[in-house]
Amino acid sequence: MPKAPPIAVHDFRKTFHVGLSRKVSEAAKKIDFEVNLGEIFGFLGPNGAGKTTTIKALLGLVRPSGGEIHIWGESPQGSAWKKRVGYMPEHPTFYDYLTGLEMVTWFGRLSGMSKSDATARAEQLLDRVGLAHAMKRRLRGYSKGMLQRAGLAQSLVADPDLLILDEPMTGLDPIGRKEIRELLLELRNEGKTIFYSTHILPDVEMTADRVSIINKGVTIRTGRLSEILDETTRGVVVVVDGLSEDNAKQLSTDFPTLAAFEGAHRIDLSSHDEATAFLAKATAAGATLRRFEPHRDDLETIFVRSLEKKNEGGTAA
Repeated sequence: MPKAPPIAVHDFRKTFHVGLSRKVSEAAKKIDFEVNLGEIFGFLGPNGAGKTTTIKALLGLVRPSGGEIHIWGESPQGSAWKKRVGYMPEHPTFYDYLTGLEMVTWFGRLSGMSKSDATARAEQLLDRVGLAHAMKRRLRGYSKGMLQRAGLAQSLVADPDLLILDEPMTGLDPIGRKEIRELLLELRNEGKTIFYSTHILPDVEMTADRVSIINKGVTIRTGRLSEILDETTRGVVVVVDGLSEDNAKQLSTDFPTLAAFEGAHRIDLSSHDEATAFLAKATAAGATLRRFEPHRDDLETIFVRSLEKKNEGGTAA
């Protein structure tokens, strides 16, 4: 029997009743996706799309009104999966009279570690998220970005197999975002599965293996990020160095648009397959790759277009 995926969400629906009039509010109408083992999965949508509601249902904090949710093959209302999951909320809130070291150590103790092991683990993680200099400072003196880093450290304290992060880049400056992106990639390379929600799309392009886009409580599309981006490819520019004049002339027989370019050779091709074929022949002729650049839409453009098509009642691209 195949192993259950870390996260499986099928036809998830969640309805709330708001105010004295008990007005119905549909936070999730039809959300479907699965997260594969060992990948970074980006959960994308505008504010109010249903991302946080879905995450709360995954963690057993709210009960679905319909559909199925499983985490490591279990209902979120179970308990065995909890030892394998680390969680960071969108707005981490901790006892602000604690220092960063005391807070992360406390979470380590809650997970069953001895005091010495929890302290050592806390020191290691606070250093890893860039808070070594502030670990003995009280949390009330932390900036928003520092609290995000501390929240990430506490989510890692029990060495979980799965990380669930709600807007982990919020409040971070560009350097902080770069450091957290690099940390997420390191964690994936260590075998961890990472699920995170965000609306900061450039970060997703640099980290995610697969993504799911939702809007107004409905899944628009889910797939490999590379494939979604490649769908919009309109051509590829390839620039190579080290191609002799004779070899360039020979390659021009099959690729007539090959031209000299700033001491190298450049060609514009209509597809990724053509570009790959050219590059294979060029490298066989002694060339080295300088540039391989698809002309395609970025994720932000695709994201906005997907939302617009959904709002118009069409099928998202």
